[in-house]
Amino acid sequence: MTRLFIIGLITLASLQVGCSTTRGTFQPNTHFAYPNSNVRPLGHIVASTKEGSFIIPPELTKEKALKLVNDALAQKPGADMIVNYRLDTTYTLYPFYTVQEIKLEGTAAKMEVGEQAIGETSKDSIPKAKDQSPKRKK
Repeated sequence: MTRLFIIGLITLASLQVGCSTTRGTFQPNTHFAYPNSNVRPLGHIVASTKEGSFIIPPELTKEKALKLVNDALAQKPGADMIVNYRLDTTYTLYPFYTVQEIKLEGTAAKMEVGEQAIGETSKDSIPKAKDQSPKRKK
């Protein structure tokens, strides 16, 4: 009986051992920022999701990434893009079971298109360069 109890404890302890691996990317923005726009930061946001499966590890699909971005944008009203964001994926491996955690962290921002003041240049507004050619003696 004691021997069976010890074998059970060793088996239970070995099933609790896991190994984690994290991979991540850093990107400047989630959406295209138009050249003639004002991008205003609204605040820091964090969103994450966790999923587990037996034997075959879960994969990061486009739908999961888009849902994560939309969940993060929902934290700040009026936000339509995320700037300077980091997307980390952590896999934790247990015997026969894998857990995937995806974490998105960045700055929510609002983009206002077409309101950036762009100066027009004309021949009159361009300053003339000074004549720096060497002068000849007569």
